[in-house]
Amino acid sequence: MVASASSSPDLSTLGVLGFTAHEERLYRLVLRNSGSTLAGLAGLAGLPVGELREHVTRFARSGVLELRGDLVVARPPQEALGRLITEEDRLVQSRAEQLEAARALLPSLHVDHLSASASGGQPVPVEVLEDGDIAQLVRSFAVASSGDLLWLRPDPSGITPGNRLDDWLVDLVRSGRRSRAIYPSAVLEEAPDLVRARAEAGERVRVLASVPTRLAVIGGTAALLSERFGVNDGRRLVLRQPSLVAAATLMFEGLWDKALPVPALEARATEEGVDGRRQLLLQLAGGAKDEQIARALGTSLRTVRRRVAELLDELGASSRFQAGAQAVRRGWL
Repeated sequence: MVASASSSPDLSTLGVLGFTAHEERLYRLVLRNSGSTLAGLAGLAGLPVGELREHVTRFARSGVLELRGDLVVARPPQEALGRLITEEDRLVQSRAEQLEAARALLPSLHVDHLSASASGGQPVPVEVLEDGDIAQLVRSFAVASSGDLLWLRPDPSGITPGNRLDDWLVDLVRSGRRSRAIYPSAVLEEAPDLVRARAEAGERVRVLASVPTRLAVIGGTAALLSERFGVNDGRRLVLRQPSLVAAATLMFEGLWDKALPVPALEARATEEGVDGRRQLLLQLAGGAKDEQIARALGTSLRTVRRRVAELLDELGASSRFQAGAQAVRRGWL
């Protein structure tokens, strides 16, 4: 390949260094006649002295020869061309790196192109709230839903018993809403009264060595997550999109399976749960209407209807009469 390039009148092996085939021939002529005058070299090349001077001046700027007055002196090719080749090699390497970087960008550019041509795409709304706005929002979500209340509480020492959210949540749990919370095991030393009060109100409590971040999932309707995962700076992301809420629920359930119950707290919650179920069954067995049951149990009509529906579902009964019969068969009455 080199031989054919150098023998061609239009191609130069030194073309990679910026020399034409004609200039390569002149350079070879200078190498064979180093120390000659411009006039002598012009005669050998068959060129006017002025034209040859232009080529020689270009060679001199490249550092491959020197023009000493009227004398043309070639520098050793290994030194002069070696330096040019090294510089060119560095440029080639840099260019190769730039091309690889451009190649690596192709998938991202392809995504941008697809997003521009996609039809009907809509952003998922996410709100950011400060601590002061959270309690009322959680309460409104809970009222509008009927599912479990799920909590990750990594810093229970930061929850002051008696604050708005705490008091309201305890009241909600005592009215029959199911709440489950995961605390770090240190809660048993740092805030035992807090967690005991919630367990006595009916909240189910489990502990992990550490809890990764703050999270609240409200009845499958919404999820509130620390804006920066694992950092409690008082700012929460509010997620309402069903798939995101489901993902937050799955994260909680995975941690719940790994978490350990606290035997003393579990026993108290189970005892109170059984007692509440028995009271409801006794009211149903006596033929009491929902309004009467609500007054007798000191709870709301809505809570009574929800608890009756849950009880029927748990017993696999289609009527209150069947529920009573199943309860007797299971020894609940």
